[in-house]
Amino acid sequence: MVLRSWIVLISFLLVTVMSSSFALGAEPMAKIHDMLINADSMYRDTEKEVVELEGNIQIVYKGQHIKADKAITSLRSRQVELYGNVEIMDAKNTIVGDQVFLDYENNTGMIYNGSVQSGPIMFSGDVLQKTGESEFVVSSADYTACTNCPASWSFSGTTVRAELGGYAYIKNAVLRFGHVPVFWMPYLIVPLKSDRQSGLLTPTFEVSDKGGFAISQPYFWAISRSTDATLEVKDYAKRGLKGLVEYRYMLNESSGGTMNFGTIFDQAFAQDDRLNLYRPATEKGDPLERWFLRYDHYYDMPDGIVHRAQLNLASDLQYPKDFPTETMNHGDSAMENRMSFTKNTLDQHYSVDSSYYVNMLHGNPQEGNEDAVHRIPELRFSQTQENIGETNFIYSLNLTYVNFTRAGQAYDDMTEQTINGNKIRFPTNTCNDPRWEDNPNCRRVYDGSYNPGLDQIRTGQRLDFMPALYYPIKFGEGLDVIPAVSYRETHYGFNIDEDQYLARRYIRTEIGARTNLSRIYGDTVNSKATRYKHEIIPEVTYTRLPWVSQDDNPFFGTGSISDAPYTARDSITDLDIASDYGVQFDYYDRVYDRNLVTLALINKITEKRWIGERPEYRQVGYLKLAQSYDGTQENKVGVKEPWSDLTATLDVRLDRFQTYSIFNYFPYQNVTNASSRVRLLNDMGQFFQVQLTRQYKISPGQAVNTSDRQEDYTFSAGFTSRFINLMGKFVYDANWAESTTRDQVKSWAYIAQFKPPGDCMMITFIHDQVTGGDTNFKLNFEFTFDGNPKPALPPEALDSYGF
Repeated sequence: MVLRSWIVLISFLLVTVMSSSFALGAEPMAKIHDMLINADSMYRDTEKEVVELEGNIQIVYKGQHIKADKAITSLRSRQVELYGNVEIMDAKNTIVGDQVFLDYENNTGMIYNGSVQSGPIMFSGDVLQKTGESEFVVSSADYTACTNCPASWSFSGTTVRAELGGYAYIKNAVLRFGHVPVFWMPYLIVPLKSDRQSGLLTPTFEVSDKGGFAISQPYFWAISRSTDATLEVKDYAKRGLKGLVEYRYMLNESSGGTMNFGTIFDQAFAQDDRLNLYRPATEKGDPLERWFLRYDHYYDMPDGIVHRAQLNLASDLQYPKDFPTETMNHGDSAMENRMSFTKNTLDQHYSVDSSYYVNMLHGNPQEGNEDAVHRIPELRFSQTQENIGETNFIYSLNLTYVNFTRAGQAYDDMTEQTINGNKIRFPTNTCNDPRWEDNPNCRRVYDGSYNPGLDQIRTGQRLDFMPALYYPIKFGEGLDVIPAVSYRETHYGFNIDEDQYLARRYIRTEIGARTNLSRIYGDTVNSKATRYKHEIIPEVTYTRLPWVSQDDNPFFGTGSISDAPYTARDSITDLDIASDYGVQFDYYDRVYDRNLVTLALINKITEKRWIGERPEYRQVGYLKLAQSYDGTQENKVGVKEPWSDLTATLDVRLDRFQTYSIFNYFPYQNVTNASSRVRLLNDMGQFFQVQLTRQYKISPGQAVNTSDRQEDYTFSAGFTSRFINLMGKFVYDANWAESTTRDQVKSWAYIAQFKPPGDCMMITFIHDQVTGGDTNFKLNFEFTFDGNPKPALPPEALDSYGF
């Protein structure tokens, strides 16, 4: 009995001491029902299964870390009441509030005057009801993805239903910039995840001279893992309603495609003189349905076959000028549509190709396309250079077939006049005017009879076969000599009543020699030091055609086969229509290397630097000078031009300086055609660029009209910083006094991107005017919902505007 009394007394004293220590704040730590608890003071009522905590409370339960000033936990109902500076954190989310009632077993509850943050996404409100592990219903709510305070942008609403990793559904949504309300919507759905997903994108606002004010609303459709689309409705104040679709797909890691389509009943174009001048009186003023289609496709197929497709079509020839960023070919002479299948092996090439062109040089926007010449089909086989057995002889083989076709007649009826001593040849028309297409009252004339000495053949077939044999010879360590001989045979078939078949054959001999002088600069002791290799490579090539057999036909030209100088090899221009050597299908129909010496000097600088443990090589400098001497011109009667243009190609790619330039100096015309670009840049993406394009019309044997030239200077610059990106360009016409518009600035564009604090939005302004086209202003808001700031536009973005 005495022992039992002592046991009861000792137990009472221990309980009293423990209770006193809890009350005195000894920061006890306990584990109760899988909860790890720490607080300044803790009281547990074992009968009611209630634990009361106060001061620096920290509770860890099933991956959740809970902080508060005061907590009352009911172990029986698995609920906890949290008061004062409440913070509940897990691996993905953070909940804060003044007061929280939490069912920690079911992970539901109520948050008062609090917020929920998941990554950069945060929504807050007076009352937040946690209905599931990641689901909330918020009253008097605010939503934002900005990290700054106050947020650069936010949406407020009477009620927000949110699912983290899904969407937030906001009623009576008000868009705010800072604290300023700017836009109200009755209902809004915004993403709360970074995965690609269907939903409305931010609207875009535009203003243009001919279209007026326009607003567009795009919708992104995540169709599948490999396909998606952007559907857009665009409303122009002057033009009307327009629908746009961009469809994208991936076939494998390297294959895919994009299709763009748009259509509009254009009310503004219906009143445009560019159209009405060519329409009958009964149709003038009627709205015109306008559309465009652009498609790009690339597909790596089995067995090394590659399928490529490109479509570019429009309802009228003025569409690319009115909507240049849609067709992306404003200023081109034709729209190219092309499809091909190619197969390459280690030593052979096979291809089936077809090209359909839309002639854009007509004055009438609705002109037909009967005069455009297409290449349908074009077949090619090439055997690359390969040794013959174990010998040092190398052979190659090229075989091509092209069918040149068009919807109109097989040839063009031509008229020839002499104006100011210059011979001019142009298509026969009712106005007898070389500029007949600018006059709506002029029409082409077809007399139904082919004149071999005057008319131009435009359709036919060409079969070309050329085998070649080489024998490389190496003298010592520095001189390489390659003699070669080839045979070429070309057959033509024309779709006219007479002279339907032509043939040309020749043997071509060639010997080329080159050497390489080089030196290494830099630290040659340290194996990982940056070094530079400078190479000087002189080359000389002599080509001669000892035998040529060619049918006598105006298709090859009306003069001797030596009349066309080597200078005319590069391209076929309008000046060739009146020349003695005619306009063939393309430059493959001409022979320029009958007795030709070509001299070239190449300078190359190659850098070797180390990236970690891996060496990296890059060519930082390249300069090539080349010129040819045409010996056949010495036997020509009249004007002789044996020397070709002197060509200089410069390519420099340094970290801070880049340039790519091509210069062609014509010694007999004493002019230089130039295409040059110089760019200065830094690591921040800031750059300054100057580009020169100067082209004279070169006709062998004739002086150059220097006033009839294109000479444009393009100035571009870009500036990037923490909160703003700026870039712009303008094209200055150095020959503006001779242009029809007399505009010194042909086109211009600038892009301004504003990035408010918080890394959550970007405001983009684009203002541009294309050459001879409309002035356009575009405003776009890009909100960041996934926490990844939008990157700045690259300098190449300017290429889409102001061209």
